Amino acid sequence: MQMKESLDVRCRSIQESDLEMIMKWRMMPEITKYMNTDPQLTLAGQKRWYDNICQSKQDFYWVVEVDGVASGIASLVNLDETAKRIHTGVYIAEKKKRSLQLTMELQWNLYEYAFEVLHMEKVCEEIFSENKAVIRILDMCGSKKEGVLRNHVLKNGIYHDVVVRGILKQEWNCLKENIVYTHFLFE
Repeated sequence: MQMKESLDVRCRSIQESDLEMIMKWRMMPEITKYMNTDPQLTLAGQKRWYDNICQSKQDFYWVVEVDGVASGIASLVNLDETAKRIHTGVYIAEKKKRSLQLTMELQWNLYEYAFEVLHMEKVCEEIFSENKAVIRILDMCGSKKEGVLRNHVLKNGIYHDVVVRGILKQEWNCLKENIVYTHFLFE
């Protein structure tokens, strides 16, 4: 698979000056719709979160800049050094920057980082079962459905099933030989 054109994307470390922007993104209804919680965030809480991720050896977060504009978040979290697995997360808050190409290329870049920089054996995703668009994108990116956690998340009085997915290092090694994508800078 080959993408249309090269994207101008940079994934940079989150800075303390980003916290208010991230807080606003994270409370957007279209962003929280498919997340486990609907948080009422505060800057003090964001600062505690930021301090925790700065010290963490298991969680990696980046601000995704598209054409020089801060547009969303990409993450690799819950690194399990024993099992050599980690979970991905992506959201693009800036509607004008959202695209299938960006989402797929972000996912492939997260796989590349997890397997080739962090030396993981498996990358995992957990998605609400009703989030059909992301499930389809992950299918196209090479992730495989592994199961469903039924009534796994209670949110606003409603239980949600969660689809568990993953891609193994050997699957990534085969896949990357057949795709052409822009390699993003992670800093």
